[in-house]
Amino acid sequence: MAEEKQVETTGHQWDTEEGYPLQEYNNPLPKWWLYSYYATVIYAVIYWVLYPAWPIPGGFTKGILGWSQYNQLADETASAMKAKEVFNTKLAALSSEEIIKDSQLLQYAVSGGKAIFGDNCAPCHGSGGVGSKAGGFPALVDDDWLYGGSLAAIEETIKGGRAGQMPAHLEASGGSFSSTQVNDLTQYTLSLTGRSTDSAAAARGDELFHGDAGCNFCHGDAGNGSVKGSSGGEKLDASIGAPDLSDAIWLYGSDTATIQATIANGRSGKMPAWEVDSEGTNRKLDELAIKQVAIYVHSLGGGQ
Repeated sequence: MAEEKQVETTGHQWDTEEGYPLQEYNNPLPKWWLYSYYATVIYAVIYWVLYPAWPIPGGFTKGILGWSQYNQLADETASAMKAKEVFNTKLAALSSEEIIKDSQLLQYAVSGGKAIFGDNCAPCHGSGGVGSKAGGFPALVDDDWLYGGSLAAIEETIKGGRAGQMPAHLEASGGSFSSTQVNDLTQYTLSLTGRSTDSAAAARGDELFHGDAGCNFCHGDAGNGSVKGSSGGEKLDASIGAPDLSDAIWLYGSDTATIQATIANGRSGKMPAWEVDSEGTNRKLDELAIKQVAIYVHSLGGGQ
């Protein structure tokens, strides 16, 4: 008969009965577990010595390595700025037109311009440049530009700002036309986009548009705006900033009531100047930042 296996105990026994006495078995933890535990204790002690760890009056233990999150952030920021400096130097030396021909520089400029745009321009033009009809802020993602959508024109707009003024035409609002004449101009404006109108009123509006109201001097004889239009055979100056009335893109809305309100009461809009030493906004952008924002806006899809 095989011998009964002896079980190791701690030596504690609470009764004296033979056979099955009440004893405390000795069941030690696995050695690998104990060694792991000892290692974590040693690691903790080393960490307490090397790194900030224990709160003390007036602060905390600094650790003999002198490491801190603030120092790490400062080092990483300095490293990132050093890496950016290489690209910034190249951007500063090239024109916007030259930058967009280099895919690597273009990607860097767009990335930086997007961040600058989000901090400074998005409150008005919206995230991604979608614009706002309620505020009269133009969308930058289409190809309808009040002052031109070339890189040079966009940079000029950002640097010096823009101020647009549509005069009121209704006599009660400071103009010189009756409500009937304002309605006639509205009907003619609607006809420029092929919408059904009161043909008689539109015909009278046509005469006013190209006559006493003088709308064609800003919007062009065909109503296609100061960027693309002409009046009397002469190309209009894009700096007038008059919108194209012959397309489906409208700054304040294209319904009859909104167009009539615009003609009757006028509109005014101001884009602040962002160039250093210019008037317009307390926050200013340096030349490199303006170049990056211009390239980003141009890349949104509507740049000319």
